[in-house]
Amino acid sequence: MIEKSRIFIIDNKRIAFFLIFVFMFVFTEIGRKIYRPYIYSNDLFDFWIADTIGNFTGTIAIIFFDFAIVNPKYRQGRILIIFITLGLIVYELIQFILPGTNTCDWRDIAATLIAGMISWGIYELLFKKLNEKELTPHNSTFAQ
Repeated sequence: MIEKSRIFIIDNKRIAFFLIFVFMFVFTEIGRKIYRPYIYSNDLFDFWIADTIGNFTGTIAIIFFDFAIVNPKYRQGRILIIFITLGLIVYELIQFILPGTNTCDWRDIAATLIAGMISWGIYELLFKKLNEKELTPHNSTFAQ
């Protein structure tokens, strides 16, 4: 399914995937460590953003981390977005039946689904901007 030769090619699209991952990972951690405690300690209502920020930004980070690793072709990336998003939703649902967790939240499921759709949009934009034929591989010792 995934071409092994693509794993070792570093191109502009792959760099964009990695940068999106890093940005969303940092944003997730800031949200969890700074924003969420601030909202909770000041008893503010933020439309459940503090509750779901980990699922929302974390889903985007997970998707683009996988893209940075695998470097999928266009159709494969679309399938990966669907599988990752559905997998995270199933994981959230499984928490309902696991003993001692019972942390399944419909807002987290909605945030994951919305993040999957946003990831899809970002992915489509990247492929329009960075056409597969126009990609310029960067020099890499692995690509040779």
